[in-house]
Amino acid sequence: MNDRQQVLTLTDRRALCVNGVLEIISYDSECIVLYTVLGDMRIKGSELEIGSAFTENGNIEISGNICSLNFSNNRTKYADNFISRIFR
Repeated sequence: MNDRQQVLTLTDRRALCVNGVLEIISYDSECIVLYTVLGDMRIKGSELEIGSAFTENGNIEISGNICSLNFSNNRTKYADNFISRIFR
């Protein structure tokens, strides 16, 4: 598999499997922000939970009511917001 390739598997908007995850930037029951091989990914919904995180090849499983997936090629957009929230 190419290092820059990413596979997302969404089942019934209740279970999401993502590969190529490098870091969990932030997470709560309504929003999870991940840094992946292709940039940032923001998952919004309700009752979100991370099942298994960071297997050997960067796979992560998320369950809950998944409403939206947003992607960004720029890591600093979400990471800076997270860091600024910490120091408020």
